Amino acid sequence: MKATIAEIQARLKELVVDGWLLHVFRDMNPVAVTTLALPAGQTRSRRAYYWIPTEGEPCKLQHAIEPHTLAHLPGKAESYLSYTSLAEQLQTMIGDAKKVAMEYSPNSLIPTVSWVDAGTIERIRSFGVEVVSSAELIQYFEARLTDEQIESHFVAAEITQRVAKEAFEEVGRRLREGDTPREAQIQHFIMQRFAQEGLTTDHPPIVAVDANASDPHYDPQEDSDAAIEPGCVLLIDLWAKGKGDEDIFSDQTWMGYIGDNPPEKVVEVWELLRDARRAGFNLVKSRIDAGEPVYGWEVDDEVRAPIDAAGYGDYFFHRTGHSITTVDHGSGANIDNLETKELRPLIPRTLFSIEPGIYLPEFGMRTEYDVLIDKDGKPVFSEGSDQEDLILVKV
Repeated sequence: MKATIAEIQARLKELVVDGWLLHVFRDMNPVAVTTLALPAGQTRSRRAYYWIPTEGEPCKLQHAIEPHTLAHLPGKAESYLSYTSLAEQLQTMIGDAKKVAMEYSPNSLIPTVSWVDAGTIERIRSFGVEVVSSAELIQYFEARLTDEQIESHFVAAEITQRVAKEAFEEVGRRLREGDTPREAQIQHFIMQRFAQEGLTTDHPPIVAVDANASDPHYDPQEDSDAAIEPGCVLLIDLWAKGKGDEDIFSDQTWMGYIGDNPPEKVVEVWELLRDARRAGFNLVKSRIDAGEPVYGWEVDDEVRAPIDAAGYGDYFFHRTGHSITTVDHGSGANIDNLETKELRPLIPRTLFSIEPGIYLPEFGMRTEYDVLIDKDGKPVFSEGSDQEDLILVKV
């Protein structure tokens, strides 16, 4: 398991919950797979349950045909055959518990933690039990980073930042030599540099000019990508990590303009986004300095407010940020009060992006850096990743 039973039980006591019921069925609950360290390649075609009470010994309930499912875990093991005996044994296993945590989110406000099917939730409720979300347990045990992981993030962040700037320089070099680079070519350049620097990624970076940059998930293709020419707004969004399984991603977006004199509207939108991003960080810092909790939904609101006030609210149509772990979109608190309502607090040793964007018909812009709540509870970001001005590419 990723955490000891004692650690989980201590956290359950803090949350005033009677236990955590982890439901396993065909790997449909990734939280159970990772938390319980279920072996890869194992057949799990029947339902199984692992019950961690706040006090006492854990219990395992699995089908008689698959006694191996939870065999590696501590605790008393029971088996069932029929669906009627499953219900009876589940109720016996839970016992007198009145409040049980499961991978569920009321009204699906946080869909990234809602993995247990409605029927199973109904079954547990039929025992007279209140089912509560395990969202805070998931963040605590899945999204907190070790010292080594934090260091791996900052290593990746320094390289990511450097490669982004090299990509803008490569655009300028090609233009000055009479070539006209294209989006997919610069994307390929970044991927080559990642390989040379020992980084890996789950998807190539976004390299987008003008209206293409107004698609937050734009992916340049060689047969349809755009030329990068003087007068273009250029967005480069890149994310990568070291090659170790436990290494942590860095995710950054950098903005530039091809030429010396960007139009007034381009500068206006850039400065608005930059200041909104900083407002989000400042809220996190001020709350933490005051010893008060700060929640993901509040940071989203803080970043969104100046963009709304400037009349660009309808052009900022995604959440402000996301959790980052060994995957680019992790299981911790997101910075979101738009797509979902992130009710979890930002806690020490967790990492998330702040990335407001404005996507106009003629050009799109986004600015992004990653914020770590360090082991002492202080928010920090990678040195140099706080982009002050547009990168001006000389041609």
